[in-house]
Amino acid sequence: MQIKRFEGRNVHEALKQVREAMGPDALILSTKKVKKPSFPFEFSRRSWVEVVAAIDRRTDPGAESGQPCFPPSKRENLREKKGEEEAIIQRILSTGLCPEFVYNLFEQISTLREEVPSQTLSEAYRNSLRRKLMEKIDVTGPSSVDPKIWSFIGPTGVGKTTTLVKLAAHFRLNFTKKITLITLDTYRIGAVEQLRSYAQILGVPLEIAMDSEELRQIIERNRDQDIVLIDTAGRSPNQPSHLDELKGLLTVHPRIENHLVLSATTKEKDLIRIVERFSLLPIASYIFSKVDETEEYAPMLNQLMRDRRPLSYLTCGQRVPEDVELATKGKVADLVLNQIQWN
Repeated sequence: MQIKRFEGRNVHEALKQVREAMGPDALILSTKKVKKPSFPFEFSRRSWVEVVAAIDRRTDPGAESGQPCFPPSKRENLREKKGEEEAIIQRILSTGLCPEFVYNLFEQISTLREEVPSQTLSEAYRNSLRRKLMEKIDVTGPSSVDPKIWSFIGPTGVGKTTTLVKLAAHFRLNFTKKITLITLDTYRIGAVEQLRSYAQILGVPLEIAMDSEELRQIIERNRDQDIVLIDTAGRSPNQPSHLDELKGLLTVHPRIENHLVLSATTKEKDLIRIVERFSLLPIASYIFSKVDETEEYAPMLNQLMRDRRPLSYLTCGQRVPEDVELATKGKVADLVLNQIQWN
């Protein structure tokens, strides 16, 4: 399958290029508006139309010589499989997965059409897509370094405190780890009291740090603990000064690992912006929260494939500590695959 992009000043112009280059049998995979510089004024940008089209040059391999390589029955079978393949592509694209990834995938595995029976083509493509997704994303478990000093950073409303509490309960109840909680969130009304209630239930100490020096001293006092978990106030990615303040706090100790908590419900363009802004701090891993509150997981997968930072945990509800789980490549890939109708 040959896949190619075409650009025109309007849809008609782009489709004309498709017909001229690929003929009337070309499959239109996507159409979208893009911004391009308007020369000679590069600061001025105008809208163009981008069309991605595909054509299977191998449907009839004997076309160029005039002699068919396959008997009519086999050529008909290949045409049926081609139609099924095109339908599969459209269903995968409808999830929002990065088109570039999908097109490259089908370039690599389109030989499956000739190698498997028609009734198992969907299953073969599903298995191939799962394998490719697992190759493209990274996951990480708990670090082997002791004591672990983890901070939870991210925008407001993504569930940083709840995630911290779930992990504290998980390590405390399942592994009997010695844990200290630290909060830097003295902005939000009731934030300290909320965390203090959880700390009392878990039987772990809670410390409050008002500035970087206090944070450093608290960490030093708790060197005998297995895990130190630091709660931070939500920071708007649109307020650079707030992020600079956060950086000043969390760079006070070299062993602090920053884990960026992101909501699985966030739109992809906002995910990109949030990650870009929070990247002024070193990010050890992503934690995606609210996985149970959406059915669109492609933005999360695309982000993981885009910068290859590892994913450590997923959270999927309000229960403590049940609704947190260690991320695995298979689990993450299946979130998207299970949204696709394969038959």
